[in-house]
Amino acid sequence: MITKTFICDVCKKSVGEPELKTLSVLMKGIVSPSGYTSNQSASKDVCKECLEKRGILSLAPDGQKLDDVYAKNQKTLADKLIDILEDLGVAFTD
Repeated sequence: MITKTFICDVCKKSVGEPELKTLSVLMKGIVSPSGYTSNQSASKDVCKECLEKRGILSLAPDGQKLDDVYAKNQKTLADKLIDILEDLGVAFTD
């Protein structure tokens, strides 16, 4: 028998696979003189509870249209993602 454990990278809590969402960030690297661009990506698993605590809803609450929830998520998504990435230890430099 094989048992798989899924752990949220933010709260370190064990959750079921359907409750886990993957956030992926693509970071563009330096362009070499030959024109080659190296891209790096980072993927972190975050549970729905952590996303909802930070204001990113994955399901529409009763009485709200799904389009309204999508519009709200799009408006605040950039700010919320930066907060989540900082919680995960991603450093931003200028």
